[in-house]
Amino acid sequence: MKKNTILIGLFFCTLLGFSQTESWMTSLEVAKRLARTQDKPILMVWEKATSYPLPVVVVAEDGRKVVVENLFSSIELNKILWEYFVPVKVGELLYEDMYNEIKDYRKKSYIDMFNNDSLKVLDANGTIIGTSGAFTELLNFTNFITIYAMDSSFLKQELVNYDRDTNFYSAFYLGSKYINYSVFMQSNLRSQILDVADIYLAEAEVLLENDPELKDTVDLKERLFLTRLVQDLVKNNSRRVLRHLNKMDTTAMTVANKSLLDFLYYTAYRLRNDKEGFKNLESEISLSDLRQAQQIVNINR
Repeated sequence: MKKNTILIGLFFCTLLGFSQTESWMTSLEVAKRLARTQDKPILMVWEKATSYPLPVVVVAEDGRKVVVENLFSSIELNKILWEYFVPVKVGELLYEDMYNEIKDYRKKSYIDMFNNDSLKVLDANGTIIGTSGAFTELLNFTNFITIYAMDSSFLKQELVNYDRDTNFYSAFYLGSKYINYSVFMQSNLRSQILDVADIYLAEAEVLLENDPELKDTVDLKERLFLTRLVQDLVKNNSRRVLRHLNKMDTTAMTVANKSLLDFLYYTAYRLRNDKEGFKNLESEISLSDLRQAQQIVNINR
């Protein structure tokens, strides 16, 4: 799910090769549409933060380092940013509207990321994935690109569906897909992707509570609960998963939820190397779920 290869040597070649600037966009809405089209994340910064220099260090394949005094005015580095992101500067006039949309639904850590002057990596719906961090140290531009240059084609349909109609199902399926997506991420990004998944699942929970037209809400709440447990499996918290599963009443469980329950038990037993436990369930698991279980086991070895 990552861009195939990021050639670090490219950075030094481009320092000599480009003569035309790549301007940052100024419309977040247009940036979102472009991000969905190009399967890239958005790189957002508050416009006011670009009024002072952001020095960065670029690392070559041979380990040599070059300090660029200001990322925002570097023609070459901005060209590189456009290869992997949709860069956008957002004016302060939009701050209040954007803040009001999240203030009651996001954790303090998320609000802090939103408020500060860091570079913010967003998904195509504008949800923050991660940031460049505090400016107490020189930003390693090479490392930043390597971590966050994500190919979001795996999420494309769910991102589009959510944008077209934000409802319980579109938020739930996007959150669930982010959990699956996290398995393909390197470890230093996986936890951030799971945080994004949790944001969409939390939103799905609110939408479920506030939509009087939704039927079978008991089953949907159960599905949401089970899906959250998949996050724990990715984090290798198999003991916690089994503790919750063993407390559940499964007598009236739907076929779909029972299938997810079996997957959770099977993967938890695999993570704990409980051969008797997972062998008894193997015939009940679909091939796609078996593959997903193996991926979760692999990343936790």
